[in-house]
Amino acid sequence: MFIKRGINNNVSFVVDDKGKELIVTGRGIAFGKHVGDEVDESKIEYYFPVLPQEISSAMAKLLVNIPIEYYAIANDIVDKAKSKLKQELNQSLIVALTDHIYRAVEQAKKGIKISNPLILDIKRIYPQEFEVGLFGIKLIRNMTGCNLAEDEAATIALHVVNSELENKGDFNGYRVVEIVHWVTNYVFDYFKIDFAEKADPLYYQRFDTHVRFFAQRILDNDYKENDVNSSLLVVLSDKQYQREKDCVNSLSAEFAQKFGITIYQEERAYLVLHIHNMLKNIISKEK
Repeated sequence: MFIKRGINNNVSFVVDDKGKELIVTGRGIAFGKHVGDEVDESKIEYYFPVLPQEISSAMAKLLVNIPIEYYAIANDIVDKAKSKLKQELNQSLIVALTDHIYRAVEQAKKGIKISNPLILDIKRIYPQEFEVGLFGIKLIRNMTGCNLAEDEAATIALHVVNSELENKGDFNGYRVVEIVHWVTNYVFDYFKIDFAEKADPLYYQRFDTHVRFFAQRILDNDYKENDVNSSLLVVLSDKQYQREKDCVNSLSAEFAQKFGITIYQEERAYLVLHIHNMLKNIISKEK
């Protein structure tokens, strides 16, 4: 095994006897070594695969200042995500996680707590990715002794979501959560009701799923105005839905101001129906 490129005294790119490139770590493993020198394999603590050139270069820069343990943590989280989600992820994820986890731990050591206001939405919209995040903070605690809050699990989950979508050439997962969070909170605040808690899960999940796919269509440039069928036109004209229509019309006006997107009649009618069904469900439970 020979040195290909040293990163610092304790980390180096190497080539093994079969010509395979690896990153190896160990105390003083590259001290005083030059390209082509043989590696003292008894000093090796960790072996890591070399990623594509652009990823390896970014990782090499990070590892000059970040302990290799954070790469190991990120690598295990990526492996967990691939196993759980049954899909490939964008290879840049390991760089992003290594950097993020190191910074999160350093901030926690200084007593700086970073909250994630979207944690409940991330749990609900991306439950599998959130489980990966929980695995991540447990791993961080075991390997560094730093006990991070579940807010950090949500942030790790978003990194994974973005990696899934980037690998498909898709949109930013954070924007989906942001839109869903804004719409659901607007409806909650308008009626002064926590529908996630008060309505039966079936009714709330239908509403939540509809809003999520609405957000995805927007960010996927697949949102357009369609002809409204007669049954939906009835909803928009029927007085029994007046409260719900007032809410959706007000929501639509503010949504257009905040996001620069018009909510068309068809979408408004579906929102009115979902809100109506949740309200009706809550009223029936209270009788």
